[in-house]
Amino acid sequence: MMQRKPRPQPRRHLLKPPGRHPTMPARKRPRKRSNSPSNQLQRPTVPWAFLLGQALGRAEYPSSVARFNTLLVLIGIGWVSLGQALGQAPASSDGAALLKRLEAASASGNAESAFRLGELYRAGQAGVTHDIRRAIQYYRQAVRLGNHPGAMNTLGILYEQGVGVTASQSTAVEWYEKAARAGSAMARANLGKIHARGEAGGQDYRLATAELKKAAGDWVSLRFPMSAVGLKRGVPFSFAGMSLIQAGAEPEYDWTASRKIKWTGQSLRRPVFDPNYDSAKAADITVVDLRSEGDDLLIDIGIFDTGKVPLTKPVQFVIFFDLDGRANAVSLFQLSGAPAQKPEKLPNADYAVQVVLGVDRAKPLPAFLLSATAPQPLPEGRFFRGNNAGAQHDLGIIYTYGKKNAPEVGGEINQNYQTAADWYFRAAEQGHAGAQNNLGVLYFKGTQTRRDQRRLLKRDPDPNPIEQAAYWYRMASGQGYADAHANLGFLYETGLLTTDILDRKIPNPMIKARELYLKAADPGEVVATQGESAVNASGEAVPGLAVAQHHLGSLHDPDEPLAKDLSSQAEQQLRQAKNADRAEFWYRQASARDYAPSQLRLAKRILARNEVSPDARLEALKWLYLVADNSEDESVHDLRDHEAKQAGALAESARLEADLFLAAPENSEPSDQRAKVERLAKQARFGDVKSIYELGHMFQMGTAPLKQDYARAYRLYLRAAKEGNTESQFRLGSLYNSGAGVPYSFRRGLGGSLSLQLPDRTEAAKWYEMAAEGGHAEAAYYLGNLYAEGSFKFKRDFRKAADWFRKAANLGHAGAMNNLGYLYDEGLGVKQDRKAAFAHYKKGAEAGHAGAQLNLSAYYSAGLGGAGKDLNQALLWAEKAAAQGEPGAGEKVAAIRHLLRK
Repeated sequence: MMQRKPRPQPRRHLLKPPGRHPTMPARKRPRKRSNSPSNQLQRPTVPWAFLLGQALGRAEYPSSVARFNTLLVLIGIGWVSLGQALGQAPASSDGAALLKRLEAASASGNAESAFRLGELYRAGQAGVTHDIRRAIQYYRQAVRLGNHPGAMNTLGILYEQGVGVTASQSTAVEWYEKAARAGSAMARANLGKIHARGEAGGQDYRLATAELKKAAGDWVSLRFPMSAVGLKRGVPFSFAGMSLIQAGAEPEYDWTASRKIKWTGQSLRRPVFDPNYDSAKAADITVVDLRSEGDDLLIDIGIFDTGKVPLTKPVQFVIFFDLDGRANAVSLFQLSGAPAQKPEKLPNADYAVQVVLGVDRAKPLPAFLLSATAPQPLPEGRFFRGNNAGAQHDLGIIYTYGKKNAPEVGGEINQNYQTAADWYFRAAEQGHAGAQNNLGVLYFKGTQTRRDQRRLLKRDPDPNPIEQAAYWYRMASGQGYADAHANLGFLYETGLLTTDILDRKIPNPMIKARELYLKAADPGEVVATQGESAVNASGEAVPGLAVAQHHLGSLHDPDEPLAKDLSSQAEQQLRQAKNADRAEFWYRQASARDYAPSQLRLAKRILARNEVSPDARLEALKWLYLVADNSEDESVHDLRDHEAKQAGALAESARLEADLFLAAPENSEPSDQRAKVERLAKQARFGDVKSIYELGHMFQMGTAPLKQDYARAYRLYLRAAKEGNTESQFRLGSLYNSGAGVPYSFRRGLGGSLSLQLPDRTEAAKWYEMAAEGGHAEAAYYLGNLYAEGSFKFKRDFRKAADWFRKAANLGHAGAMNNLGYLYDEGLGVKQDRKAAFAHYKKGAEAGHAGAQLNLSAYYSAGLGGAGKDLNQALLWAEKAAAQGEPGAGEKVAAIRHLLRK
């Protein structure tokens, strides 16, 4: 009996658009109606925005800040000062001598000297002209001479920011990884920040937290073959961590969470956290981070170690591996160099890996494989000191808010104020101003507990939360931290604080508040030096903290009531300070930084004038559009709609101005990317369609300095699409297809009414078709996908799908070639034709489409479509697909190789 030929298993790419198509966000929450009156605007309390400030800190240079501060350099002949802060460089003669010594030491093979030379050229100090390309040469030399962690970290930053090199997030990550493995806590922190921002792949707060915990505390690293603990491709396993220390008569145990995963043969990365680590212990696990590299397993164990509790006895770290879920091997484990220990509970485990952290942490750490047999030695582990204040601060931010990953990534970091405070305290005690400020906010908000009173610099058995908030604000304010100036000012303005740092009564707290707001609002004293009129005439925004500028506007606003219980002197001074022009000046400064409360107040003040010029109305309406775009308050929307109706044709110009609005930068430093956006906006105002599209795309992708804003992207695409721009038509179709940024659809139900952003396949198809008719291959491909998939209110039609796939394929789209092949393969919308399917699969495969390559491999394996059975060709195309990470391709390669060996 003749055996039937196996059917190929083509990958179904009809319903899966290619990866380069922008991923759309989860839908926004429904916008509910509010009954707030339009003229009611409460004075904001201390906002949580103070706490985050700039969110996670910027990438850290080895000098801890971007500027080149005082450093000491070991160059083999002793410690040499590299000079003071910027503007205080050493005398040229000293600088020349230093440069000569460093060059000589570098030439003789000293990596540290090469690194310091790079720092000199990067900062332009010690008589050296700033030369970033020369700096990069020295950084690379430092890496060649000794894998210098600081040099590798700095190269990562330069690639991340595109300074002196072409920006590449993936290359930045490679350098950060190398530096981190060489012991750079800053590189670990920078890796964490990249994962948190999602700049090198998907955003993943679990991976960010894992890296930040290692940098913020200390960490132990191990590396050994995966086969040592029985890990095999495709076999699920669980792992968990435990620390054990013989602190007294009884050993103390501490467990992490456990995690079940499967190693598919691709890169493996999984962290597990200990939610109950004790910050008072000498060394307690915070995270066990497990990853694969080739056939090796890398394990990093993060430790919360303040260094204040002396480590008098070794700490044993044990990582358990379970392959079958049965307690069948490690029933009793012998810790090397210690008596047999039996933990309080033991996971079902086949293997365990033990590493011993001794009192002398500089020595290599002995590691052992534990199983049913005697312990076997493993390659030694290494201890790395972290204690990076920036990472501690960033961890505090993550735990203050809690962070949830996207559904496709999974996992979350739960909000935990106590854990946030733990990390803030560590950073604050190192002088980190942001952490000091944030501790003040925790106290002010009442979310700081007394769990860590033992670590307070001011030890009070029952602290007053406002006094504690003021204490930490003052610590940060003393370092010039703008958020702390504003927070401290708010305590004085509201009367919650009435004394100075020496606990002396302040006669006029409101005046003190104004002084502090001014420090934050105008740190460079631009207004004090030039005057408000000159600043207005320049059109430039004053670098400063927006919320402080808003509070200054509020203090000067004649329509804002005075605080109660003021002294007669204070009341008189504050009445004299009321000035409408000055209030509008500061509101405008905060508005330029996209601070919504100021934008709303400024708009209302402009519209309340006796006479409103067209330019003033345009400005007011622009601010109202910006506020309403990010507000769920229906009263704001009603006010905008009313004013837009009154403005007539002017409303369209105001809408465009709002969409082209670019918030003022945090500082006055020039930026090439910002200059590009400003140039595009200027061209867009004159109707340049390409510029309008480019700005829309930048808003859609969140390209710096713009924040991701799908609604703005939608409106800009719509303008350009109506002018016939095919790329905008395609992007507009994509937004309708996902429901991101599109206008709200009003829905009524039994429970009331909601405004929702929903996908609209009909509108998506309309814009895709416009673009496709204009020769846009990807639009034709996506239109084919819409018809092939079908959905609610959009009928599936394989015949139309085939037509659009054919058009896209003729335009060179590889995915469409694959999908057209699939339709011929299955006889969907076309007459079944395996020869035609084979031809289209082959075209797609030769164009580099991984799905088509796997489908072509299936055809060669089965000898379908006139291809003739050819296992060598099948293996070739399966390997090409596997090299691109195509799901199922690895298994296909293994199966074909097995057949070839027979």
